Formats: sequence, C-alpha cells, structure tokens
Amino acid sequence: MSDPAFDGLTPWPEAMVEQYCRAGIWGEENLAEWLEARLTARAQELVLSGPGFAGTAWQELTGAELLQQIGQMAGGLSQLGLVRGDRVVLQMGNSNAFLITLFALFTLGVIPVLALPGHRRREIEHFIRLTNARAWLASASDAGMDFRELGTQLRAAIPALEHIFIDTQDAGPHRALANLLNGACGGRNTSLATGQRVDPAGIALLLCSGGTTGLPKLIPRTHRDYLYNAAASAAVCGMGPDDCYLVALPAAHNFPLACPGLLGALNAGARIAMCPAPSPEIAFGCIARAQATVTALVPPLVRVWLDYAAEFAAPPECLRLLQVGGARLDAGTARRIRPELGCALQQVFGMAEGLLNYTRAQDPDVLVQSTQGCPLSPFDEIRIVDADGIDVPPGKRGELWTRGPYTLRGYYKAEEANRRSFTDDGYYRSGDLVRQLSTGHLVVEGRIREVIRRGAETVSVEALEALLAQLDAVKDVAVVGLPCERLGEQVCAVLVLADRSAPKPTLSDVRAFLIEEGIARFMLPDSLEFVAQVPLTAVGKIARQQLITHIQQSRKNSESQGVSLL
Repeated sequence: MSDPAFDGLTPWPEAMVEQYCRAGIWGEENLAEWLEARLTARAQELVLSGPGFAGTAWQELTGAELLQQIGQMAGGLSQLGLVRGDRVVLQMGNSNAFLITLFALFTLGVIPVLALPGHRRREIEHFIRLTNARAWLASASDAGMDFRELGTQLRAAIPALEHIFIDTQDAGPHRALANLLNGACGGRNTSLATGQRVDPAGIALLLCSGGTTGLPKLIPRTHRDYLYNAAASAAVCGMGPDDCYLVALPAAHNFPLACPGLLGALNAGARIAMCPAPSPEIAFGCIARAQATVTALVPPLVRVWLDYAAEFAAPPECLRLLQVGGARLDAGTARRIRPELGCALQQVFGMAEGLLNYTRAQDPDVLVQSTQGCPLSPFDEIRIVDADGIDVPPGKRGELWTRGPYTLRGYYKAEEANRRSFTDDGYYRSGDLVRQLSTGHLVVEGRIREVIRRGAETVSVEALEALLAQLDAVKDVAVVGLPCERLGEQVCAVLVLADRSAPKPTLSDVRAFLIEEGIARFMLPDSLEFVAQVPLTAVGKIARQQLITHIQQSRKNSESQGVSLL
C-alpha cells in the first residue's frame, strides 16, 4: 500500500536528493522526532507563552509542560480515529492552543492543512474537498466571524466531514477543542515518536498560496525541506537562546511559522510568544511581557506601528530585530524603522512555495533599506528571465525563476497550475519581477500578474505604489486597474490619508509629484479614490479585486444618486 504522506507530492529528482543529503542540509529526522528532542533538552526551561485554550489567561509552559500537553492533545486526536497520513484543516488564531494542536498533529503523522483566520467558507470548503480532510479544527478569535455558524454550514455542505472542534468555551452544536486536551473525548497521552515512523521525505504540512485572486493552491512542504527552511533562516537572523520570537502575524503563514518563525526559534533554543493580534496596542504589551527580541510584519502594519510610535510610544527596548516581508517595503519607510522603532530592520522576500531572501546584519544600510535581500541557501538556484524565458543581462529586470532544497516541485493536486508554474527542468516561475545587483541582492519591482495593461504599455503596480507611498499626505496606498473600453485598463490610485481632516490631494497634485519623480507618463494615475483603509487578503497582501469591486460599486451608486436628483 502506498504511503499517504506522498499522495499529491511532486518529488525532487534523485540526483538532487543525493546532493542535498550528502551536503548535510537534509537530515533524517521528521518533525515529531525533531520536536521531542528539542523539548526534552529544555524540559525545565520556559519555551512558550501566550493565551491559553479558549482565550483563557496568559500561560507559560516549560519544555516538559509543553510536551505533556502535546501528548494529551495527540491522545485525544488519536481517539477520534485520526491516523498517519490523514488530512486535517487547522484554522486557528495566535494562541498556545494553535502550537499545541499543530505539534500534536505532527506527533501522529497527521498532515495539517494550514488555513488562515481570515479564510471563509469558500476557501475552507475547497481545502476540505481537495484534501479529503477528516476534521476541521478552528478557533473563534477572529473578529466578525461566527465559527460556530461556519461549522454548521460546513457540516451541511460536506456530510463526509467527520469532526468539527472549535477553540471556545461554548462551541454550540460542535465540540470544544479543549475537550481533546482534558480527556473528555477519551484521549490518552501519546508519545511524540509513537507508532509507525513518518518518512521525513513525505509531506509534513500543506500551506496555502498567497495569490490575490481565485481559490488558494496548496503547497506541500516535507519534513526535511521545512526543517532546513527554519534552521537556516534562524542562522541568518542570528537567533539564539537569549532570543524570544513574537508570533504577531497569523501563525499558520509561512513567514511567522518558519522564516525563522516559531519553528526556527525552537531550533535555535529561543523562546516563543504568541501574540493574539499585531496591532501595536496589543503587540507592544506582549513584547514587554515576554521580553520579545524578534518579530515579523508586513509593510502596512509597519506603517501602523510607526504612526503609533510617533503618537504614543515606541516598542519596548528589548525588541532588537524587525523582519518585514510579504510585499516590497518602500525605502522611505525602511529608513524610519531604526530611529523611530528602535530596532534593526531585516527585509525578507520569499514565498510559501520556497525561496527565501534576507538582508544580512553585515549589509550596509543602503542595501538593507532598498533591497529585499539575497537567497538563503548556497543551493538556491535562480534565473531572471524575459518574457521568452531567456536570461536577461545582469542588473536588468525580469521574472524570477527558482529551484532548490526547500522550493516545491509542484502544487498539491493541481495539474493545470503545475503546467503553468514550472519549467520542464523544475524551475518554479514565481511571477515576481526582480533585478539582481552585483552584490547578489534582489530588488523586487512588481509581479507579472500584478500589472496594469494600459493601452500598449504595462504599468508595474508595486513600482507605482512605492512612489505614491512617499507622498507626505499618504498613510497607505494601493494601485489597481479599472476596466476601460478605450485603453483596456485605467490606472487608479487608492489612497489612505494620514490626516483625514486635511484637504485631499487632487489628481493634478499627485501627477505633478510623480512627474517630478521622473516617472514614465504612461504610469500616471488616471483617477484617485480615497478609502479609510486598504483591504488585505488573509496572508497580508493587498486585496486588489476587492478594491476594484468596491470602487466600481461606489461609482455606480454615485451615478444612480446623480440621476435620481435630476
């Protein structure tokens, strides 16, 4: 019988497997064995702190206490009949319960499908059906979302879904997740290395892709590639036993999970603190309480932290390093981080599919502030190519293609996407437009699929956003393409004002500023829109389609109101 851990996995070629194993970057531990060894070695040390199950009070756990709770949770899950190779959709916010449940699934060899708190019925149904998941484990912490009602909808839509547990005291018609921990479901403590051994070459977990349109694809990450991902990232960050990593972004995302994230922190002997929300009002308190030294944000949240620091107070002085990734950080904002937040900046450009790039501590400020870093591994292979797949000259812009020891070889059960996304020799077509400097650092200049086709010209959305972000009156910005019969698409700049009571900049003001910056005229916005905040996808990227729909509806309503007044 075939191993279910390899179902949906596109393997690396045997020659690459031998190369990575021979070089020692791929080991023979699976995540359960790795975890047990590290927690046993730190049995009496504080390892994890954060909110407990069902939003209960802040909880601190030593390695031994964490091992015990993981074993109890694994026992409860096992009593449900979950076995090695099963799939379970895990959709939980940032709490100790997330980490304990995730590690319990690893213990059993059950493969977690990591949904994000912001996902809704459409995405969750898709994940369950695609993976034949036997259970949905969720938390009720996401504001504005009734997870009990979602559970009822899932039960009606997918009768084959066997188990629904929600991390809340009142789970309604479903069951409370804490029941698995306290034995109410008949569970017994299960050792982390119990049962048939999990092959480290098999799938450890499934991450969701960060696309801005359509249903997310699933990304299979193996035990050995993901452990390398986390350990190498922790080394690049200089993380060690004196550090505490604050999980501020949704923990199920690749960035706070393993770049280096909580897995990298555990590998380096650092502590982990689970922060329930990344807003500065909450995060700064968690930093102080846990004496956190490292955390990660996306650019929109960096600007929120900067605004808060300017009006109230900077983060506690213990914070030494702020990682920023998920989208390009403009140089103006980057320059503000050290003087205003009091910590060093590390830019991170990567993807849940694999390749990671980091600026290094020894890099000069100009590279830290204006580039998105160098590849993590000496075994990362990258090509920068033109529209015909031909390598561009050094320093020129092109699409980034990559392959290596922690970059996937194919999405999970997505044949059509794989034909589009991978070359015959295994390079992943990232869709990112980059330049590579002579230092090896990459500068991200947008995405092939995040461009506006205005007439015969192509407008880079992220390049225009980076310039607009330098406007004094602007707090946040997004650029979208609106349908146009004449040009195909028009360029619309969507602005969030720093002071909503101040006069709004006009389109002429914005265009004059961009012309002064030397921008090509075809990139000038055709229209402006003002919003209270830029909507984001579940993984922190700009929700461009949502913005477009909002603008179109708003303009339609304005036209209707105008007609009714005549």
